[in-house]
Amino acid sequence: MSKLNNLIERMENEIDTDNFIEIMDDCIQEIEESGIGIKAVEPLLQFIERHPLSDFGAPGSIVHFVEKFYKQGYEPLLISSIKRCPTMHTIWMLNRVKNGEQEQQVYFAILNDIVHNKDIDEEIRREAQDFLS
Repeated sequence: MSKLNNLIERMENEIDTDNFIEIMDDCIQEIEESGIGIKAVEPLLQFIERHPLSDFGAPGSIVHFVEKFYKQGYEPLLISSIKRCPTMHTIWMLNRVKNGEQEQQVYFAILNDIVHNKDIDEEIRREAQDFLS
């Protein structure tokens, strides 16, 4: 996991810079090639949590990577991340999951909780409200 930690640290050092997307893409490619698999999902979500308003792309290489584990354990990790610290990007990721699920009520409830939690950044709460509309 030290390789994963080093790659996340490399992204951390470039967050919100003009080079970030390119660095992130390179790091995610290395993570993918390393075979770490789903064990990388939670640390990547925690990285996003540390930067709740940052731009990670649309959807970006992190999302493309973690969504490979859809229906293989990704969804509970995403929900745990959002319950710890919702971000602009993770609620957007939840909306993507919600749109592909038959059991949408759980995801609607999480978004609704975000909307009504005054401890969460107003911009994130507005984004969650948009996903409920």
